[in-house]
Amino acid sequence: MDNKITSTFSNIGALAPAEKSDQTISPQQVITRLNFGRVDGETDNRFNTCFIGTETLRQVLLPQHSFVIGNKGSGKSAICRLLCEDLEKIRPLLPKEYKQIFCIPAYGLQSEENIPNVDLRELKPNSIDDFRYFWLLYLGLKLATTLTQDSRIKALVEKSANKELKATFTSIERLVADLGLIDEVGLSSKLKYIVERWKLPVRHAPSTQDNLDKQRGVDFKQRTGMSIIALLEHIDFILQETNCLAWLMLDKLDLLYVEDIEKLRAAITGLVQLLVQYGNQFKNIHFKIFLRNDIYRQLHIVNKSHLVSYTTEMKWRGSLLLKLLVARAIVDPHVREYCAQITGEKVDVSDVILGTDDYVRKIFYAIFEPTMNGSTIDETAPPSTHEWIFKHLIDGMGNSFPREIIHLGNKAVEIQREMNRNAGEHKSTRLISSKALKEAYYAVSAYRCETYLYSEFPHLKQHFDVFRGSDSVKFHREELYMLFQPLSPKGDEAIRAVYDAGVIIPMGKNVDSSREFKVPLLYRAGLGITSRRSRTQQPQHKESSEAKAIEIRNEN
Repeated sequence: MDNKITSTFSNIGALAPAEKSDQTISPQQVITRLNFGRVDGETDNRFNTCFIGTETLRQVLLPQHSFVIGNKGSGKSAICRLLCEDLEKIRPLLPKEYKQIFCIPAYGLQSEENIPNVDLRELKPNSIDDFRYFWLLYLGLKLATTLTQDSRIKALVEKSANKELKATFTSIERLVADLGLIDEVGLSSKLKYIVERWKLPVRHAPSTQDNLDKQRGVDFKQRTGMSIIALLEHIDFILQETNCLAWLMLDKLDLLYVEDIEKLRAAITGLVQLLVQYGNQFKNIHFKIFLRNDIYRQLHIVNKSHLVSYTTEMKWRGSLLLKLLVARAIVDPHVREYCAQITGEKVDVSDVILGTDDYVRKIFYAIFEPTMNGSTIDETAPPSTHEWIFKHLIDGMGNSFPREIIHLGNKAVEIQREMNRNAGEHKSTRLISSKALKEAYYAVSAYRCETYLYSEFPHLKQHFDVFRGSDSVKFHREELYMLFQPLSPKGDEAIRAVYDAGVIIPMGKNVDSSREFKVPLLYRAGLGITSRRSRTQQPQHKESSEAKAIEIRNEN
């Protein structure tokens, strides 16, 4: 890891040192100050102070990486926020050859600043072609509106002796003004009006979809003197001549059509096709599209294999997650001083970010008890606490996430405080006991099921329900066929969909060849799954599985 770059983050918002005291701080006092920050990247107030994952950020910034793929909670929105709001703080990582880099956010068309979702629905794009046209329209106008109002690029144009550059910039300024996109109302409320006017059919022409598509483009060209593609080419020319770069940042796309998975796929497929078609045409306009892993895998795109070079995936190793948790804890000066007293070493956020795994674990074990002091859900030997955490927060695809480890830490603190109030004292040898951590895991598992599985995959709700209350964590492929038989999708397609959601782990080489699967610990508690059934009781479970399938079929 680059020390210079990491120091950039660790020095953001200098942390005031705790007042030195000759008296040992009691855990009872410190636990009232312990907090790991917020779990969502948009509002988290510790993200900049405790930034972990410089190498991941490097990959996102590479020009060829247009798709940033990751599961919910993997930090996609946090990085998007960082790039859009605090670009100067990562200046050492940015390409050196550009005078300015403009990050232009398009948060899934969800915010009033861009285009409200209700406007997108009222425009009624349905097919992939409809969405491709809409994205082209939206991104072109958004880019033109943002750049023509930016004082930095205006200054560069004014200083230039290039007459063609000045004329091109003036023509785009005039276009934006003519379309009414720079007054107080802004782009969001104007765009629907503009597009609705373009949708008027040509007189005496059949109102077919093809003719409407052609008419929209012709009408725009007649009224503005250029097409959308020409508009983007003009903007690209301006960026090249001023030696600037524009990143179009598209995030939260999964929120477009939560209740309509097919329309969601059409909307995102149209965007991806737009990138594939025009991505290489513009030298200084780049896409940065943040997508959920499962949505990306389910997109049906011709020559999808060609997108590999466009894509980077966000993955978190256990050692980075541990650094994340520890760094967030010691932001508070009282927690920092307590850890220093326990370890006998200097403790600082930057030291944690730059430190070795052994150093980080030493501070971790000033906060948490060293072992889980007894059996876990499926083991009898007490594992070390950090290993127990990693094991219980991994999904079926082997991924673990910052969101869950932060949530686990905060929930454990909450439970520990309640335990202290009930006991009238702090009985643990560390700030957080293993008992508080175990109880927190059950709450986190349930929350993950509710806010991820059932929220992000509503079309698979009944598939998840077949696992509820099971007395076994393992399922044969034939059992899953039987359980999914009354549902849609069913068979291998259902197994693949549930696997993509991270609910099952193939116990063979891969999801398509495996004959047996198990539910990961992350979801077992939330789904009420136990492991009471032994291997010799498989036939009995087959009967119960059949009964469960009949029950589901009757409900339908």
